[in-house]
Parts: sequence; structure tokens; C-alpha cells
Amino acid sequence: MAKRKGKAKDRVTIASWDMGATGQANQSGLVIESRGELDTATGKVINPNGVKGARRIDTLARYHRLGWISARGYNAGDMLRTAWLNTQRSPGWSDNDRVQSSPKPDQAITMQVDRISRLVWLSRRVPEDIAPIVEHIALHDGSVAGVRVKGKRPYIGRNHDAGKAAMAAAFERLAGCFGG
Repeated sequence: MAKRKGKAKDRVTIASWDMGATGQANQSGLVIESRGELDTATGKVINPNGVKGARRIDTLARYHRLGWISARGYNAGDMLRTAWLNTQRSPGWSDNDRVQSSPKPDQAITMQVDRISRLVWLSRRVPEDIAPIVEHIALHDGSVAGVRVKGKRPYIGRNHDAGKAAMAAAFERLAGCFGG
């Protein structure tokens, strides 16, 4: 048996922070960020322990972060997406627990009608020629390459840059239609 010389080295273990499942489908839309407190003086995140966390962002936010969509275009797309998502929400609990015996529509129905009316009002302002791009990216969280125009995917492969330009122009026009 061979003798060991010297002391065994101390090993430093680095905490492997849980970032969730590591499969390809689970990583879609995840952004790894430093966790910590925001320094108000510098505007930077102070993270002395190096803790990182994962956060899921949608395609519209990712394209805005990459600079493919302007802030105006992002806000217009977000406004349309929020109106669509609001129609999917339930009204929540009533404030009073008493039984309502009135034949008038209750507050939940009124809220749902208001939400649908808002979506219809915004949807009517989307021009038909940019509707496939806006709908696919803002509402369905799809990519530029997946946009279908008249049954075809014109922005896949070599035409991806043309798709990015068309997307930027579409969201900029959408902002103009919404008055932003």
C-alpha cells in the first residue's frame, strides 16, 4: 500500500441551485438570472452569494429583450395579449355571501362582458395584413419562423431575417393603431 503524503485537500462544494427540469422542452423560455437585492444607487443587483434562479419569459418579451421589437411595439403586443388573457380568467369570489335573488346579470357576467368587449375593441384595430404575425407571436407565444401567412410559413430558414423585419414593422404598426 502506498502512503499518502500531506493532508487531504479540503473540498469546496458549490450549491447546485435548483433550476427545475433540465429537458429541452422544459428549458424553452427560461432565463437564468442572479437573485439578490437591487442597489438603488447603482441600479445593479447585489448578489454576494452567487445565487441564481430561473424565470420563464414569453416570446414577445424575449424578442423585446433581444431588440427585435421596439418598446412601443412590445407595449402594444402586451396590451393585446393582456386583453386576451383577461378573457380566460375567472371572476373570483363575491364580496358578500348572501344569495342574490335578483334577475339582473351578476357582477361576474358583467366583468366577463367587459373583458370580451375590450378584446374585441382592440382586435378590430389590428390591420388584416399584420394580423397573422401579431396573433402568432403575441397571443400564441409562437416564434417568427412559425408564422403562417395564407397557409405557408414564409419566414422559415433563409427568410428568418425578413421575418424579423416584418415582425418589427408589424408591432410598430400595431402601436400606431392603438395610439401608442
